Amino acid sequence: MVNHKNVTFTVNKQTPIQEPPPVAYGIVINYGKPGAKQTSTRVYRAKLKLEEDRKRNVDDLDDDEEGTSQTKKFIMGPRKSPVMAKSKRTVTYKPQLSGPTKFRKGKPLAKGIDLDCWFTILSFADPSQLLEMRSKIASCFRFLRDNPMLWKYSRCFFYGDSLPDPPADLTEFQYAHLRHGHGCMSCGTRSTRKTYWVFLRRWCKSCLHSKVVKGQDVVPMLKDYHGEDISFIQKCLPSGIFDSWGNFVGAGPSNNHSVKTIYLLSDVKKLVAEYIKESRDNYISWHAEVRTWVVNKTKMNEDRREFARRMELWEEMARTSKSYGHQENKTARKMYFADKASKLTPPISAQEMQLCPSYRRAVAIPKLPNMTSWMQLRPKLEKEAAALAAKRAEDRETARGYTKYPPLRLSTIGSSTPSQYDTDFASSSYQYPCSFPHLLGEWDFLEASNLSTPLLDDSNSVFFPH
Repeated sequence: MVNHKNVTFTVNKQTPIQEPPPVAYGIVINYGKPGAKQTSTRVYRAKLKLEEDRKRNVDDLDDDEEGTSQTKKFIMGPRKSPVMAKSKRTVTYKPQLSGPTKFRKGKPLAKGIDLDCWFTILSFADPSQLLEMRSKIASCFRFLRDNPMLWKYSRCFFYGDSLPDPPADLTEFQYAHLRHGHGCMSCGTRSTRKTYWVFLRRWCKSCLHSKVVKGQDVVPMLKDYHGEDISFIQKCLPSGIFDSWGNFVGAGPSNNHSVKTIYLLSDVKKLVAEYIKESRDNYISWHAEVRTWVVNKTKMNEDRREFARRMELWEEMARTSKSYGHQENKTARKMYFADKASKLTPPISAQEMQLCPSYRRAVAIPKLPNMTSWMQLRPKLEKEAAALAAKRAEDRETARGYTKYPPLRLSTIGSSTPSQYDTDFASSSYQYPCSFPHLLGEWDFLEASNLSTPLLDDSNSVFFPH
């Protein structure tokens, strides 16, 4: 080691032992120059015996000292007595507040979220998300079942006034299920998404045709228990419209002969059964009450029809808005990919990209572009563009090789006697048949190297003049 005077010295390594250190460790080292007088001074450590606690306690006082202390307390007063102040001192502990919950992977929380907090959180969620949670999480199923108003708060927050309120005979959960659910409610076909709002059902086309009846077939079914005609209650039935191809058009009834009015068979049977039951229960006063009963049923049917038309209009506007958004996303993808492809080495033009299948598949996706989508497309695009460039070069070489062969026309192939037009024209120019995609390629037909501009006659033969 070297000290501040650039003098070299060595120090023995200290070893951790319990015994007293050797003598050499208790000597002050002289850092003088070599050759000077060596002096060393021993350092002796003095051991002082001190009492552990020199302060007296109150319990150690004698009787005389205790009386003197009480006299001093009386003279000094309770406020100035240090002993009384010490005895009256109270210890206050601050409440320990628990810190924020630390989320750890694989360790469940010791305390869950309160149900009121869950109600507030889920009231701001999308109704379609609530529907999915209800079908996949058992605790959410019970919570949403016990809190039906949560569906209404979610609908009002997410859609506002743009979505009409459900009719009186439809709950908020059923309303959300008809809007966002999928699957036929009769046969269970998973791909079915069409909801017939006038019937409040979601069916596939085959199930719909099996459950409806045409207007002219409904009249014979409207009979009471005496067999009398009660066709005046037909206006109480919800109805739809079929076009001439059997496609559902919307809520009915129809006003022209080109479309047909349809009714739900179960609704017809239910209405007739209810009419018969009411007439039997109120046999005496039924003739006076039947008018009121029909008016109430007609009012409910009109409300159902108005609700169905508003929902059909809302769905049409939602589809239109969604299609516009998809088209904007596709246009953005085209511009983004074209800009990225132009910066490659070698660059790829927009015309070349149109011939690449991977590019056509990528721009058909209705999502906004990002770097991830470009990195997925780039290797495919480069590979396909290189293959197209190689095909183009091969087509050029094929077209250049046809200048070495004698004149030939498509009309002379397989014919023993050439025509007079072929004989006259062959003396002044070479004639070469070319199939556009196979000989010159579909890229640059007019850019065949070392060739003049081709001429096309009426027999689809290409001529390259001298």
